[in-house]
Amino acid sequence: MPHPLRIAHCSDLHLDGDAYSPNNQSPSVLFEKTLQNMKRSDPHILLIAGDLFDSNRANDTIVLWAMRALKSLPFKVFVIPGNHDCMQPNGVFERHDFNAIENVVMLANPNGEIVWAEDHGVAIWGKAMVSHTPEYRPLSCCPARPKGCDWYLGMGHGLFVGNEKNSERSSPITLQEVEESPCDYVALGHHHAAMEIVTDTNIAAYSGSPTDNLGKGHTFALVELIEGVAPVLDILTVE
Repeated sequence: MPHPLRIAHCSDLHLDGDAYSPNNQSPSVLFEKTLQNMKRSDPHILLIAGDLFDSNRANDTIVLWAMRALKSLPFKVFVIPGNHDCMQPNGVFERHDFNAIENVVMLANPNGEIVWAEDHGVAIWGKAMVSHTPEYRPLSCCPARPKGCDWYLGMGHGLFVGNEKNSERSSPITLQEVEESPCDYVALGHHHAAMEIVTDTNIAAYSGSPTDNLGKGHTFALVELIEGVAPVLDILTVE
C-alpha cells in the first residue's frame, strides 16, 4: 500500500527580477521566506514548475545563491524551466548545472522525461520549454503511468485555455489534457494567481507566485496524496 505523500509546489519566483515584488521585498527575500514556510509543512518533495529565474540573463551571484538555498533543503527538489528561463544556448540552466546538486533534479529534455524520487516511490514527468510558442504543448505526450511507482506526478508551464483546443496562445494547456493526464497530481506554472483545476478524473493546480501578491497573495501549494482518498490541495500564503 503506498505511503501518503506530501508535496510542496511553487512556480514563478522570478529571481533576479523586481517587476512583481511589492513593498520593496526582493524576490530573493520572498523566496527565502517561502522555503522556510515549506520546511515547516514538512513535505516529502518540492516541485518548482518553471520561472525560478526572471530571465536567462540572471546574475550568476543570484543563481549560485539559489543553488545553495535549494541544496540546504532536507527534501528532494524537481525543477522545470519556464518561459522566462527556458532552455536556450548560454541560458541560466546551461551555464549552471542544477543536476550537480545532490537533492535537485532538473528536467531538461524538451521531449519530456520521467525522473524518480525513489525513496517515496514517486515518478515525475515533465518537459523542458525551449521556446514559448503556440506549438509548444506543456502537457502533450505524457507517458502512461510507469510500472512500480506508488505515485505519478506531472509538471507543466503554460497558459490554461480551458476548452479552447485550437488556441493561438503560447504554451497552451487545455482542460482535456488535464482530464486525460495519467498523473495523480499535475503541478502547473505560469499563472501568478493560484488556480485549482479539479475534474472528475484528475486534479491540477497553479500554485501562484510566492513573489507576486496577485490573487490570494504570495502563495505556494501543499498537496496531500493518500491511497483511496481524493487529493487534498491547500493554497498557502507565505507568512
